[in-house]
Amino acid sequence: MSITVSELLRLTQTYTLPYLVLTKQQNILQRVADACNRSIKDLCMEPANTSAILAYILLRSPSDAEVTIMSALQSVSSEFLNVDCAELIKAEPVLIASELLKTAGDADATKPKSYDAINFLASLSYGRHGTPRGTARKSTMIGLFFDTHVLGIMAHLSDTINESKGLQITAEKIRCLRAVQEMMRVAKSHINNALPQISACLRSALENTELCNEAFISWTAMIGTSGADEILSLIDPTFAIVVQYWDSLTPQSQTKAYDMISELLRTHATSVREQVHTIPSLSSIPLMAKFDGEISSFKLQMAPKHQLQALIQRSNHENLTVVLRALVELEVFLREHQTFLHESSISEHPDPVVSELARTLLDISIRYSESDDTIVILSARCLGLLGCLDPTRIEAPREKQELLVLSNFQEAEETVDFVIFFLQEVLVKAFLSATNPRAQGFLAYAMQELLKFCGLNGPHTSRTDTRYLRYVNLSESVRNTLTPFLNSKYVITAAAVQPEVQYPIYWPTMSHGLWLRTFVYDLLRKGHGDNITELFQVFSRIIRTQDTPISTFLLPFAVLSIIISGMQRQQLEVAEEFLTVLSHPLPEGDIAAKNGLLHCSQNVFQVLDYLSRWVQEKKKNISMGRISSSRSSRTPSSNDIEIAQAQIYSVESVVSTLPAEIISRRAVECKSYSRALFYWEQHIRQQRSPDGREDDVQDIEPLYERLQQIYTQIDEPDGIEGISSHLQVLDIDQQILEHRKAGRWTAAQSWYELLLSERPRDTDVQYNLLTCLKESGQHDVLLNQIDGFESTSARSPTTLPFACEASWVTGKWNKLEEYVGHASEIMTGNFNIGIGRALLALARNEKETFTQIVGDVRRRTARSLSATNTASLQACHNVLLRLHALTEIEAIGGARKHDGLLDKLALAVSLDQRLDLLGAFNSDKQFLLGLRRAVMRLSGDFSDNDIASTWLTSAKLARKAGFTHQSFNAVLHASQLGDNSATIEHSRLLWKEGHHRKAIQSLRGAIAANAFRSHAYLQLDQTTTISNNARQQEQNVPKARAHLLLAKWIDGAGQTQSGSIIDEYRLAIRWHSRWEKVHYYLGKHYNKLLEHEKAKLTSKRAQTFLNGEMTKLVVENYVRSLGYGAKYIHQTLPRALTLWLELGIDAELPLDSTYGTDEFRTHTAQQRRRMLAAVNAQVKKYSDRLPGFVFYTAFSQIVARIVHPNPAVFPLLIEIVAKVVSAHPQQALWTLLAVVKSSSKDRALRGKQCLDRIQDHAKRSTDGKELKAMITHGQKLSDQLLHVCEGDIQGKSSTISLSKDLGFVHKMAPCRLVVPLESTLTATLPPPADYVEMRKHRAFSRDTVTISAFLDDVLVLNSLQRPRKIKIRGSDGNVYALLCKPKDDLRKDQRLMEFNTMINRFLKKDAESSQRRLYIKTFSVTPLNEECGLIEWVDNLKTLREILLKAYRQINITVNYGELKMLLNEACSSPKKTNIFTDRIIPTFPPVFHEWFVDMFPEPGAWFAARLRYTRSCAVMSIVGHVLGLGDRHGENILFEEGNGGTFHVDFNCLFDKGLSFEKPELVPFRLTHNMVDAFGAYGCEGPFRKSCELTLRILRQHEDTLMTILETFLYDPTTDFIGKGKKKKGADVAPDTPEGVLDSVRNKVRGLLPMESVPLSVEGYVEVLIKQATDPERLAAMYIGWCAFL
Repeated sequence: MSITVSELLRLTQTYTLPYLVLTKQQNILQRVADACNRSIKDLCMEPANTSAILAYILLRSPSDAEVTIMSALQSVSSEFLNVDCAELIKAEPVLIASELLKTAGDADATKPKSYDAINFLASLSYGRHGTPRGTARKSTMIGLFFDTHVLGIMAHLSDTINESKGLQITAEKIRCLRAVQEMMRVAKSHINNALPQISACLRSALENTELCNEAFISWTAMIGTSGADEILSLIDPTFAIVVQYWDSLTPQSQTKAYDMISELLRTHATSVREQVHTIPSLSSIPLMAKFDGEISSFKLQMAPKHQLQALIQRSNHENLTVVLRALVELEVFLREHQTFLHESSISEHPDPVVSELARTLLDISIRYSESDDTIVILSARCLGLLGCLDPTRIEAPREKQELLVLSNFQEAEETVDFVIFFLQEVLVKAFLSATNPRAQGFLAYAMQELLKFCGLNGPHTSRTDTRYLRYVNLSESVRNTLTPFLNSKYVITAAAVQPEVQYPIYWPTMSHGLWLRTFVYDLLRKGHGDNITELFQVFSRIIRTQDTPISTFLLPFAVLSIIISGMQRQQLEVAEEFLTVLSHPLPEGDIAAKNGLLHCSQNVFQVLDYLSRWVQEKKKNISMGRISSSRSSRTPSSNDIEIAQAQIYSVESVVSTLPAEIISRRAVECKSYSRALFYWEQHIRQQRSPDGREDDVQDIEPLYERLQQIYTQIDEPDGIEGISSHLQVLDIDQQILEHRKAGRWTAAQSWYELLLSERPRDTDVQYNLLTCLKESGQHDVLLNQIDGFESTSARSPTTLPFACEASWVTGKWNKLEEYVGHASEIMTGNFNIGIGRALLALARNEKETFTQIVGDVRRRTARSLSATNTASLQACHNVLLRLHALTEIEAIGGARKHDGLLDKLALAVSLDQRLDLLGAFNSDKQFLLGLRRAVMRLSGDFSDNDIASTWLTSAKLARKAGFTHQSFNAVLHASQLGDNSATIEHSRLLWKEGHHRKAIQSLRGAIAANAFRSHAYLQLDQTTTISNNARQQEQNVPKARAHLLLAKWIDGAGQTQSGSIIDEYRLAIRWHSRWEKVHYYLGKHYNKLLEHEKAKLTSKRAQTFLNGEMTKLVVENYVRSLGYGAKYIHQTLPRALTLWLELGIDAELPLDSTYGTDEFRTHTAQQRRRMLAAVNAQVKKYSDRLPGFVFYTAFSQIVARIVHPNPAVFPLLIEIVAKVVSAHPQQALWTLLAVVKSSSKDRALRGKQCLDRIQDHAKRSTDGKELKAMITHGQKLSDQLLHVCEGDIQGKSSTISLSKDLGFVHKMAPCRLVVPLESTLTATLPPPADYVEMRKHRAFSRDTVTISAFLDDVLVLNSLQRPRKIKIRGSDGNVYALLCKPKDDLRKDQRLMEFNTMINRFLKKDAESSQRRLYIKTFSVTPLNEECGLIEWVDNLKTLREILLKAYRQINITVNYGELKMLLNEACSSPKKTNIFTDRIIPTFPPVFHEWFVDMFPEPGAWFAARLRYTRSCAVMSIVGHVLGLGDRHGENILFEEGNGGTFHVDFNCLFDKGLSFEKPELVPFRLTHNMVDAFGAYGCEGPFRKSCELTLRILRQHEDTLMTILETFLYDPTTDFIGKGKKKKGADVAPDTPEGVLDSVRNKVRGLLPMESVPLSVEGYVEVLIKQATDPERLAAMYIGWCAFL
């Protein structure tokens, strides 16, 4: 060995010194000291040496250890004469204890001495000198010792086990693991403080194969010593560890595992049962079969939703092992429950668990992207199985962690929150990723000092201390990292004095990192204030040695601090720096410098966003009186408010120095398009004339052209058209942009072909042309086009992905092989290239290679997920689509013939369901279908008919999307594959093209040729044996569809007699009698005949109409359809009920004398009664068969007619009510109890009869007692709530007590009734299907939110009737607010909400509407009787009036109503005086509403989303309001949601054009004042507003019959006056005053008929007229003063 004696002595000192000191060998000790250049005392006092010496002596002289220690030390060095033994031991208790514990674990013989030594150590640390007496005292000393030092001991042992401070031999690591075991035996429950650290250390050791067994033994020891409270958090990790490491354990360790699980199930059975839903499965371990069966028996009792929720919970666990096992089981669950996922995702109200699952998987992918590849791949597989969800229906946004320091670090609690956040989100991550020891040392110092600043650097005696609780709430991994720094003692030298920084700092040659660090460092040095100085000093020490994330995080806070507390010169320097960065041109040719400048600009944007959010929140706090007080009292003084306002002014002054034009241009360069739009629109406003008009078109038009360019990069389909309307002439590029955004790909293609002929080498034109060809499905043309490119272009990275996709879609495998061969290594990461390689492997029958390539593509795809593109489902849509596709490729490519019939059918059903998930994304669906066909062809396991089926699906999608050429092409492919049923799809195309006669002829020919094959499932193998009945049934569905299609066409064409049409419908029923759709359409035909007869003159009506036979046929078919599905339930049930109930009334009335002779009238009346009896029998039959939720959907209509006069009808009504309430008492009782409390004696009596009938039902059911108790409780609660509504309130206080002031008895809660919210009262309907098992459907979740408690504080609103806002705590722990509204009949509001809910259903189902997320904001309305009720409270709303008046006050504009009234009266007195309104009134009130969106949504992305939501929701409600004749839309009745900008309407009393009867009739169709138009954005009424109006009106036209049916039920409701009978005023002759008149008025509006006109307008034409009327100055000037047309 080439080592000197001195080196040997230095290296072995820790091991040799203990023996030398104890044996007092001073000479040898001196040689060691000389070798280390130290004295003997200094050598012995080094921490490692001291602990080794003291531990060695304690083990060998436990009885007189203190004397022995001092004797030995003083013998080797006289310098120890003045040293106290106790102080010596107290200096290093952690290291000494660690050595003693390691010795205890070495052998059983050493344990007693080690334990005695530990007792001595503890007593010396916490007691007097000498050995403690008594077991109790000894136990107390041990407990105190380990309570204090357990974290330090674990940190020391972990350092060795994890090699944190250098390499360690395996034997020493095992000694440390055994020391952990010994510590558990000695300290017992006193280790609980360190359980997170212990479990983290052991999990780390488990991953090391050499330490796995010893670590597992330590884990079993930890479980054995943990109490009931601690065991709860260890159950999941314990089971996960057993499963994951079972194969790595020795037989002895496996036995210990078995015993541990057995003991857990026996001793902690209750805890295990509580967490059974999250415990990993033990099914992979045969030895554990007994335990797995016990656990599985509990899990099997869980519904699929609860199983999924449990897996999600486990997947969010902090323990990596738990997450890994959860994902393994989650993948299996998702494969086995595809139908559940499908139904949960596409139902009318998607289950939130789907959104939660998607969010969890995306977050996991990011969280473990750098640390665990296995978890990332498992997450990707699960995302693929979940499928590419439609982001317009299901949203899974990531919750933003927005940190604001409003007090500028002056408030202690806010500052501590900032520090904790900084530690968790920034410093810990930087520390763990640091590779430079010096940089890591600075981070360690910073963490130590920040923990000290927060008061966390010591033992926490009180676990209720808020700061300690903050620390405990940190994630386990963060606590594990921070714990060693709670008591560390890092010091650093003073920083060198830095020269003054000259502004501007930025210079083109500077790197981004250097600029950022220099800028932040200088800002930190200039901070003022106690907390700021202390914190910024720490921050400044880590800025210059670290990467940019720390500087990036601190920059906004440092800038704000300088702006609001620095000198004016420093504020100007900051503004100058920002302007320099943003205005400096991008370097040409120098990519590094260009990227650096872009990164600097993004840092500036980050600061601007923070400043905007800070200003918004600060203003909000000023308005709410929540400003921090500079005094000890809590109430802020006027001085505090002035300081806050001055700070806001300082921030706004700095921001205002940055020109909007400069910010917008740089934002475009940074690809931050929402920001570019935000600032460019501000720039346009600045360029307009003072009155907001665009007088100089030549100057303003280039600005709009620039705006249009920005819109091309934003995912918003209507903005470009809106901007184009402001341009006088559109050039070619602008026209192409319009075509592309509108999806007119063929038109855009023509332009690109023209451009390509002029510029054949232009890669951008090539790319755009290929995109048009791909989107329009012209894949053959696309390949030909690529072949025509020059060789370099044909093989370019831009072209090859298109070529590969087109090759596999068209089945040109040679071409595919050629293109894949051209792909360079750089392009192998491209998704399409990877898929091409996989398909070629499948073509060669290389299944393993195919699987491997798909796995590689999945890995790369998963790696493309980032924190940015996983912020929402919309952002990562393309990645999810690829994962979705990979799952299907594997499923189809792995299919085998011998899998049999069931697997084939299951795969087909699954694929159909998965296609539904994508909603309106037709292009993505075509992409998937093309891939499916390619894999089917190559796998060899699928027939031509299977592939033809996918072609027909493509044809159907293309037809519905309007791509006729693509659809015809797909039909042709299906025909070539021998599928005769392609003729039917061809017929559909002919019909769509307007060739109706030819379409009918073609369809008749297909029916005659029996050209049917089921496309619901893949073609069965010819070798599969199935019965003739099964084959016949397979034929029934397509044959029924063909006959139904023919019946609908000849019905619509109006060229065939009714009898033939009915026969065709009946043929369809014959072939598929259990199909909802066919019964619905037959009933619809009979209803058309009924309406036709009803419109005839009395003398011309047919006998079948008079005697009720037609009514019977409609009702029969409608109720029959309800037995087989719920797709048409809202069209059928309300209409059937109305006809039945009206027939019941008519049957008791004599016929009018105009109907023939007495004999005829008598005979007809008898027939009518017989028909009623027949209808009653049908209603009875189906009310017995159908589940309760079917009638619940029309429950308000049924209850409204409960006082029906016909003695044969009302018993059936009572039976239906009883059925609904018995099935869904928690929801339906709210409606029924209002009837019982009715002021009408007849209604109250009928309500009680219903309750009696329900009680009878309860006697025959197993849960009858519970139902009776719920009814009794509900009645008492209803009484109490009525008293709350009606109770007198003394005084003018705005806050009162629910119990003291309103007499509410809090014992009413808990109650099993649901909290009356829209979400809890709305039944979920089964998804559309050919046949639905209605009885099996669950309309309400088992987890519905019930009433847990009523909060005592009540807010009284300051209005005439003084409504009261109460709060209810739900069973889910959340608090919900309701408005108790007295002296107001809410039944009208309730029915209108039902109408709006129906419209929302239609909006969601329409592809274009769904894409734009059109909706009406609805809420629950629950009447308690005719005079009061409950309204669901919607938080964070602001009225239009409040917003505008506040904005005008800020610019010193007041509203003088008296003067304005005079001016308005004059303006409307003559058309010639309208200019008074436009030139005098309007200029007085410049548009300010747009500023509210800027203030409320300071971040550009949120601002754009909010404004778009406002525009679209305003458009929807404008059209719906106009159709319903909704008036009185003044500024108090239109509100806006502060959270998202959505429009919210209230007060629906002025319906059905009642506004025309006002003293000043309302002449505008809806509110569209200049403020509202201006807030739409630069395009005004064009673009999104106009398009949303047109879509809404088109959807209303498409569903006219359904809407009229629903409206009819309202208008003929005998309990509610919707029309205002008996309240006719001046001008009322213009407004309809009968139900028939109202229906005609609404129908005319839907159809586009203007008053006094006979020719209906198109949708576009009618919307144009409405917008002109709504913005017509003459009409606006004529509105009454309270409407405020000038605002």
